Amino acid sequence: MRSFFVSFTVILLSVACGTSSGTDPGDGGCIDPVEGTSCSANDVACQPQGNVCCIGYEWACQSGAWTKLGVGCACQAADAGPFACGSATCSGSEYCVDQAPGIALPDGGTPPDSFTCSELPPACEATPTCSCVKANGACAPTQVASCDESNGQVTVHCLGE
Repeated sequence: MRSFFVSFTVILLSVACGTSSGTDPGDGGCIDPVEGTSCSANDVACQPQGNVCCIGYEWACQSGAWTKLGVGCACQAADAGPFACGSATCSGSEYCVDQAPGIALPDGGTPPDSFTCSELPPACEATPTCSCVKANGACAPTQVASCDESNGQVTVHCLGE
């Protein structure tokens, strides 16, 4: 059993400096762990979303209890660089807002979405993620329809006004 945990830890640490996609608690696929509470080898932890190097740990079930494993890699701010946002180009310190028009034209057609670049909220500058941008007012006063993120590039798709 000990060799399983050692192998598991080695595998975890070998991939730890990438970006964790996370898994949401309550989706039936993982457990939202609390450090020190009991677990079994078959339990799957919901891993934190974002760059695990910046988060600093991943969950593991060790000796029957949830433990935060340090990943041992340095956090570096995302270097998103410029990226396309419709016909606009957002910088690495911005996120893309894709705003649906929410109205129909008299001929029954729909006008195109508008695309703008918005400054990342201060809380999201080090690790831009959809969850951070959404939690900090993206799309206000409308709601977020969906969001895409890749390598620090965040695009929020907003419902029509």
